[in-house]
Amino acid sequence: MRILIVDDEDTNRIILSRHLKKWKYEILQAANGKEAWEILQRENINLVITDWMMPLMTGAELVQKIREYNFPYYIYTILLTSQSSIEHLVQGMESGADDYVVKPFNEQELRARLRAGERILALEQELARQNAQLTEAYSVISKDLEAASKMQRSLLPSSDSTLSGYCFEWLFLPSKYVAGDILNFFKLDDTHICFYLLDVAGHGIPSAMLSVTLSKILTPNMREGDPMHQSIPHTPDFQIRKPSEVLCELNERFQTEHDAMQYFTIIYGVIDTLTGKIILSQAGHPPPLHVHHGGEVEAIGTGGFPVGMLPDMQYDDCEIVLKKGDRLVVYSDGISECANDKNELFGQERLAQLIGKYRKFPLKESVRMGEEFLRRWNGSDEYDDDVTLLAIERME
Repeated sequence: MRILIVDDEDTNRIILSRHLKKWKYEILQAANGKEAWEILQRENINLVITDWMMPLMTGAELVQKIREYNFPYYIYTILLTSQSSIEHLVQGMESGADDYVVKPFNEQELRARLRAGERILALEQELARQNAQLTEAYSVISKDLEAASKMQRSLLPSSDSTLSGYCFEWLFLPSKYVAGDILNFFKLDDTHICFYLLDVAGHGIPSAMLSVTLSKILTPNMREGDPMHQSIPHTPDFQIRKPSEVLCELNERFQTEHDAMQYFTIIYGVIDTLTGKIILSQAGHPPPLHVHHGGEVEAIGTGGFPVGMLPDMQYDDCEIVLKKGDRLVVYSDGISECANDKNELFGQERLAQLIGKYRKFPLKESVRMGEEFLRRWNGSDEYDDDVTLLAIERME
């Protein structure tokens, strides 16, 4: 270990140096605090023993300067002082010193204090090593999460937001790298469009994994086991299932058999593109908002029970008709339960008022204006919960 001795008295430095060399330490010397500081800038020093009263820079000032400087390693400091009053010692420790020795020092006491310093430095080095390992691990995890986030976003709808005379706009703001929320919309056949927005309970990777699994199941690709279609013995070989039947099927599929219950809320709906009729089913999700062309905003549905929580649950269907210029807004509770700095929730009523206020703007613009309003309410771009919204408009 390298030790820097700082003392303006040559005799004191010689005596102290003789003891330290006997104990197999490597010694550097400085005649004052300024000289010591210059040495610390160019040499790797583990421990400093400094006299208190010196010209140009006192020992306490040197210690304080060491603490304020961003060295890449910790420097243990011991103050030598002829003062033994409590006030004097407190002042020294408050400057940042790790220990002190009253002059004239006792050889065994000094040796014991140096050993204590060595133990602390060894612990600091081990902590630095572990922190470096944690930093490396965190970097790997961050890269993996970023890749997972890109994969999850790839499951979201494409930028083409118009289908069969209906305009779709959406908002997806995960609270972390990955989200428990997911949404989509797509054609089931030539005259029907499916849409859904779901919110898996909890946060982080487990919730995101389930949301990705559900997204893969609720896809527009026809395949065996698709819960959205039911095979029939004649052409066209399938019929579109009612939303309530889809939720019942999902509920039976996702019953957990272990203590770590994982469930999700969802709005699932089907649009008849010719008539504007929407049949939707709700499972523990905030009620969608029907925005009438005339300006009235109406909450739809009564709640329902989350999917995957209990077996043999039944779900209800709800019907509305989107007239030309009408909108339907589906959202997650990350919006309604978003709190401002006064801990006030955004709430369904405020959201309904905001949607009604922006209804005369084009759908895309109104969604972005709502996003900016929510960001100001939240006070930052980071949210405590995933923020997800899907807006549908029957075009004029």
